[in-house]
Amino acid sequence: MLKQRILTAIPLALVVGWLIFFQPTSVFFYFLLFIAVLGGYEWAKLSGVGNMAARLTFSLLITALIYLFDRFLPAYTIWSVYVAALWWLSITFYLKSAVPSQPSSRFRADKLLVSLIVLPAAVFAMRDIHQLYQGAHWLFYAMSLVWVADIGAYFSGKRFGRRKLSPNISPGKTREGLIGAVILTSAYTLLASFYFDLDREHAALLILLSVIVTFISVSGDLYFSFLKREAGLKDSGHILPGHGGILDRIDSVLAAMPVFLLGYHWLIQSGQISI
Repeated sequence: MLKQRILTAIPLALVVGWLIFFQPTSVFFYFLLFIAVLGGYEWAKLSGVGNMAARLTFSLLITALIYLFDRFLPAYTIWSVYVAALWWLSITFYLKSAVPSQPSSRFRADKLLVSLIVLPAAVFAMRDIHQLYQGAHWLFYAMSLVWVADIGAYFSGKRFGRRKLSPNISPGKTREGLIGAVILTSAYTLLASFYFDLDREHAALLILLSVIVTFISVSGDLYFSFLKREAGLKDSGHILPGHGGILDRIDSVLAAMPVFLLGYHWLIQSGQISI
C-alpha cells in the first residue's frame, strides 16, 4: 500500500508543481476546474446521489457555475470566499462534539448545498493566490502548510497522543497531534518569512495566520471524515490508487485556501480586499 501511494503521489506532485510554477494562472485555473469536476462527482456520492449520471451532471453543473462566475461576474467571486471562510470557521466549533448519524445512503440536499459553498470558493481562492506577486510561491507555501500540519499531527499524535480531538468522528486524531501540527507549521512559517523577506511584524502575523490555517485545515479533514462516516464509506472515491478519491487528498486544502487568501490580504498586505 505504501509503495502504491508513493508511486501515485510522485507524478501527481510533479504535475501540480509544474502547473503552479511554470504555467500562467489561466492554465492553472482550468486545472482547478478539472479538479472541481472530480470533486463534485465524489461530493454528490457522499451526499447520497446514487445514480452515476446524476453525480456527473451535478459535477458538471457546479464546474460550469464556477466558470460562468469567473467569466461574467468576476467582481463577485470574492464573496464566495468570504462565505466559505465564515462557514469553515463556524463548523470548526461544531465538529469538536459532533456525532455522525448512522451510515445511510439516503439523499441529503443540505450536504450537496455545502459543496456549492466550498468548491467554488476554494477554486477562486487558489486562483487569486496564484495571481499575487510571487503568487506561485505563496500558493505552494499555503498548500505545503497543510502538508506540514499533517506531518506534525501524525508524529506528535503517535508519540504523545492521549486526549481525543473529536472521538466521534476521527478517534485517531488527538489534541497533542494538533499541538504538534501548530508547532511544526509555526517553525516552517518562520523559515518561509525569511524566504519572502518579511519584516519582523509581518513575519509574526504570518505565523499567526499559519496557526489559524492549521486549525481550519484540521476542520476540513474532520468534516470530510464526518461525511464519509454518515455515508458509510471509507474513501470518497478510488481515482487515486493507494490514496482514495480526490476529496480524500484535498479535504484540508479546500478548507484552508479561502482562509489563507483573506488572511494574506488582511494581515500580510495590511489592507482589505477591494470588491
